[in-house]
Amino acid sequence: MTDPMDPNELAQPPTSKSLTIVNHSSSIIATDPTTPIQEASRAWILKSPSQDTRSNYDRDLGQFLTFCGHPTNDVDQLAAIRPHHVAGWRDHLAAQGLTNSSIRRKLTVLRSLFSYLQTYGFVGANPAHSDFVAAPSAPRDGKTVGLTPEDCRRLLEAPSEVTPAGVRDRAIFAVLAYTGCRVGELTRLKVGSYKTTGVHKILEVHGKGGKERRVPLHLEAAERLEAWLDAARIRQESTGPMFRPGTAARSNGTTGFVAKPITRRAIQKLVERYVRHLRLDPNVTVHSFRVTALTTARQQGSDIIDLQDFAGHADPRTTLTYIRNRDRLSKSPAYVLRY
Repeated sequence: MTDPMDPNELAQPPTSKSLTIVNHSSSIIATDPTTPIQEASRAWILKSPSQDTRSNYDRDLGQFLTFCGHPTNDVDQLAAIRPHHVAGWRDHLAAQGLTNSSIRRKLTVLRSLFSYLQTYGFVGANPAHSDFVAAPSAPRDGKTVGLTPEDCRRLLEAPSEVTPAGVRDRAIFAVLAYTGCRVGELTRLKVGSYKTTGVHKILEVHGKGGKERRVPLHLEAAERLEAWLDAARIRQESTGPMFRPGTAARSNGTTGFVAKPITRRAIQKLVERYVRHLRLDPNVTVHSFRVTALTTARQQGSDIIDLQDFAGHADPRTTLTYIRNRDRLSKSPAYVLRY
């Protein structure tokens, strides 16, 4: 809508019956819609094909409603939301210690919902619109620590080449380092995601919003993946998960692997363990592999548009936030000042 709208009113579509407040304790997704605004809110969440996105939207909206003093799924109360409620939530999140980037994301979720309600037919202003509520500024560079090429190589070589779990970990680290995939994308990989097309070995990666991209594999990553498939004896299980937890915690995979995906938390703890063992920067995380891949490729001449496609980003500006200037401090003007 281009015309200014009254920020004090979010009314139902003219043809709908009067809204009825219905209180539940379950999530919005799990609630059977009984009013127009419940129906619209549920449709907004289900619009995304990504289960992760749906879960995040459901959680964020529930948190906002709770802050406003309502049950987590009482979306009928959205009709009474005003800009000061949104601004209050923003300030509350900041007081809780959330980063500006996290607060901006949560405000974007609210803005998206009210925009959807307008498109759906509800009349009124978007109380989360930037004209009413300013989002905190976020740094151009993300805060995730990147790895130097030397430290990345140390991580790649840290897992054992002998034990089945070590072979798995070597394959996991190689996929992270050479594809820059997200940890959620890694856990969603199937054995059949690994394919050959012409002279290329590729992974079909399912990213945010259900988007799929084909990522060519570096020779080292392909070799490690081949070794893992043979060690786990899962090469023929095309629909099974690519990376799996061991059947026993301390067996190093010698007793086999469970036919279910390894969890995000398990991957995070895996990286943390190797980071401690190598005495690397304790701030290094799984996401550091993604930052490192994009930064290294950029420094070695990759075009930003190619990097955007490689990373699965919808906007090249997002890709730019991943690029780190590894020598920024050394090149600071502070070192050339003379008085």
